[in-house]
Amino acid sequence: MSDRVMTQKESIEYLLGRSQRHGDTFPIRREFIRSRVEGLFGEPTTGPGPLSKLLRAPHALELLLLVYAVTTGGDFGVTERSQLWGRAAGVYMLPDRNASVAVSRQWQHLEKLGLIKRRQHGRFKRIVKLRECGLVGGKISVAYSAPTGAKGDVYFRVPFAYWREGWHQKLNMPGKAVLLAAMSRRRETFTLPQDTRGARALGLGRHTVTRGIEELLHHELLVKTGTDEVVNARTKGGYESVHTYQLAKPFNINLSNSEIERLKAERLEIERTEDERLEAKYQTLKEVELTAEEVELLVLRGNARRKARGGGRLRHPSGPGPASPGQPG
Repeated sequence: MSDRVMTQKESIEYLLGRSQRHGDTFPIRREFIRSRVEGLFGEPTTGPGPLSKLLRAPHALELLLLVYAVTTGGDFGVTERSQLWGRAAGVYMLPDRNASVAVSRQWQHLEKLGLIKRRQHGRFKRIVKLRECGLVGGKISVAYSAPTGAKGDVYFRVPFAYWREGWHQKLNMPGKAVLLAAMSRRRETFTLPQDTRGARALGLGRHTVTRGIEELLHHELLVKTGTDEVVNARTKGGYESVHTYQLAKPFNINLSNSEIERLKAERLEIERTEDERLEAKYQTLKEVELTAEEVELLVLRGNARRKARGGGRLRHPSGPGPASPGQPG
């Protein structure tokens, strides 16, 4: 038996390789970030999703993201040794029995949230992913099915570059949470409100959003694009100015169908405006050219008339210096 132990990077790559996903991305439903809940009077509203309950459990989040990436069909389950999971998620790096205890605590946390369930599979545990909404009503978990993208089943994609470029290590939990929330917006340009009410709409706390934005800006994964006015009835004027952002590569891969259509229409409008501008410029130049021809004709005719009267020659607008009086035409 070899004494060599797989590194965290090798463990992650092994798991990603067995997923056999096309495009090296995996889906997560938006309800993982923010879910539909009942308001005070029974009306539907938006509330924090299960992500908000993982902000103090970074290893559990990493395990869950790896499970989301690896499981692709069947019962949406995966069976691997605890030592492999421990190394991949950075929970426990040594190849001993303590890895089972350390990893089991994380699985237990995810199980209580209704995000996974465990089954005995020979000597190992099989991890089966459940729907991203977690426990419905705080009691019932929902079996997983592949998201369709239909209304009420919206999802976004996370690239394997999250691990392969080391962002799982470079980012802290606020940065990871805001990164997932930003990808779930599925727009090219979007706002990330940092007031309490706006942050809650993202399924996060105000301080988490603020710290996460700062972190992503520092790593240049988020770019400020300008400002936008949004409705805020709590201000005196009813509006407030907020920053707008764009995600940078490799995380700028999520656009809704309506956003794609909007961008297409925007590009077509820009092209149409440019075509009109060039056509107008062409017509202007054409008119200038014709005017120059008319001026030249007028000069020639004027010279002929002056010559007939014995006067001096007119100077062509593009010709040299003033004409000499009495110069032969």
